[in-house]
Amino acid sequence: MADESSPPASMPSVPTRADVFDQYMPIVLFLVLNSAFGLIPAIVAMTLWAVKAQISRYRRGLPLGRVMPIIVVYLLIRGTFGIIYDSEDVYFGIGISAKALAALALLVSAALRRNATGYALPYLVPIDRDTKSHPEYRAATRRVSVAVALIVFASAGFDTWLLQNASVNKFVLIRLGVNWGASIATILGVGLFLDRRLRRIPGFPGMMPLIERRLKDLGMNPPPTAGG
Repeated sequence: MADESSPPASMPSVPTRADVFDQYMPIVLFLVLNSAFGLIPAIVAMTLWAVKAQISRYRRGLPLGRVMPIIVVYLLIRGTFGIIYDSEDVYFGIGISAKALAALALLVSAALRRNATGYALPYLVPIDRDTKSHPEYRAATRRVSVAVALIVFASAGFDTWLLQNASVNKFVLIRLGVNWGASIATILGVGLFLDRRLRRIPGFPGMMPLIERRLKDLGMNPPPTAGG
């Protein structure tokens, strides 16, 4: 099988401490400021730091491209409406609605020739052209798109219920924990499913060797697998 991975876009460097800091600092600021001063200062701080984080990631060379301005505009719109209405329902409701729309987009993509998972996977691991053109690849990634969409819909439903039945700070903390756990479980499940299904393609080495190769490309030295 030809080793022509695609797309050719360069991958970013491994996540740095700054990336982790930027990921969780908006949440910390929101919790502290909401407890001390109220919702509006918390929304302002969370929005400004989240925008700053997106700009910092772009400057560090992460492949955000045209998506970065869209994310920044979304963050500013959500923050503005949250401040105008002084409402956690409005502020977090916009995020829940965006999550539901993302799930809908995944479902729609599953009906297209180039579904979202099939398009995104080569950016994460080196998938060669023969694999991408194989019907089994399209069928497997289409199923992943549908499954992930249903999980995201369920997550949006849980967020909606939690927002109506918990304090603001409890909502933020519980949602963070539940979403983190669900994300890990989903990633593991998707990885195992794709590994099993894509091995039906002649010459496909399995997901772990591809992940190890990607980590090496990023300058990391993963431990060898049992077979390697």
